[in-house]
Amino acid sequence: MARSRSYRGALACICVALGGCATLEQLMREEAVTATAALTFDREVDLLPPESLSVVSSADRTIVLTWSPVLVGEVAGYAIMRAPDAAGPFRLVGRTTSRFGTLFSDRGEEAGALGDGQTYFYRVHPYDLAGRVSRSHAALRAQTEPRPAPPGGLTIYSNLPRKVVLSWIASPRHTVTGYGVYRSPTQAGPWERVRLVEGRLNTIHEDPVEGDLRVMYYRLTAVNRFGGESDMTSANRAVTKADPLPPIGLHVAERHVGRVELGWSANVEDDLVAYEVWRVAQQDSGWPEPTRIAEVGPAPDALAWRDTGVGCGQRVRYRLRARDRDGLVSAFSAPLEVEGLDLDVIVGTAADGRPELRWSADRATGWARARIELDRGFGLPRRVLGWADPEPRFRLPADLEGDLELRIVLERPGQTGQPPDEAPACAVAVAIEDGELRPRAGSASAASASP
Repeated sequence: MARSRSYRGALACICVALGGCATLEQLMREEAVTATAALTFDREVDLLPPESLSVVSSADRTIVLTWSPVLVGEVAGYAIMRAPDAAGPFRLVGRTTSRFGTLFSDRGEEAGALGDGQTYFYRVHPYDLAGRVSRSHAALRAQTEPRPAPPGGLTIYSNLPRKVVLSWIASPRHTVTGYGVYRSPTQAGPWERVRLVEGRLNTIHEDPVEGDLRVMYYRLTAVNRFGGESDMTSANRAVTKADPLPPIGLHVAERHVGRVELGWSANVEDDLVAYEVWRVAQQDSGWPEPTRIAEVGPAPDALAWRDTGVGCGQRVRYRLRARDRDGLVSAFSAPLEVEGLDLDVIVGTAADGRPELRWSADRATGWARARIELDRGFGLPRRVLGWADPEPRFRLPADLEGDLELRIVLERPGQTGQPPDEAPACAVAVAIEDGELRPRAGSASAASASP
């Protein structure tokens, strides 16, 4: 019991020697941290203070102290005390266990606890072989390394498709482990961190941005391994690449039965790869959504296209879009409505009295012959009535009677069998009564004529 009281009394001297402590229990906990024999502060011990106390390093939230060994007296090591203020209170933060143990690294209670740019006050006391700490000491003021400086040389690469590329100079401070990339749609903020780029030497970041011709502002910070950040760099403006302009000047260059020749003006962009041709055919309910039917390239020099899928008298609407090498597409051009040419079919009676169809030879130019078909309805295949070659007229068989749905299908030179889908087919609605052929009421596809 006597020894225990003496031990507690010795510990109580610490408070007196160092300008006051919180509690005896706190000192006992600090003493246990040393993991060696207890240190006591005995006024009877008067060892020389160490000389040349200095800071070797203050980086990475660690303060490294060094001093010259005390060569006089029974010096067993040194007790290191720390306080946030010059007046204390000072706390035991560590010890060395040799007269020549003159280097001490203070990392705080846990890694990073000392913070960035924080000031601390230290005292280094020698102690003897009995663990008695001398009240003589060396004192020092130290400061941890400040927060990293902002990265330098920030360069922004704009006019890229839906992304922005940032480049900067690597921080010279080796405690920097990455960079924070901040983005805002306005120069005034708010700023959102969109990426932590890991690695001190990793100084390029590609930032995806939704949308074209989008304006963004960027700022950077340097980040150490504890998450401490520098101030932000000044804001830098970036703009994503714009979509190509909509094509202009869409027009009909030529129009023939079964085909339409389109033309348009060249776009100003020099990186286009194609013009897209979109088409929709008019229906009874109006105009449905268009469908892409062709790509014309290489753009921007390809300025024409031939549509060979236009029916006789069919109303179609065309639009164009431009696409560049980055996959960006323009808005649609102004629409162009076109009506496919018809054959101007005339119904009448031939010289021998048989019903006959006639049509314009000029409009059938470029086609070798015409096949005349009868639509029988009910899902049945069409009946081929015959061919008109070379004259643009056809006498109908004598067995036909009543309301008829006929088609005049033009064929190409050398073509045999069924024509391809793009071959024009002109529908003719007629009626035959008592051997007389006439246009059916309400039909605009044919007219009457005398032999």
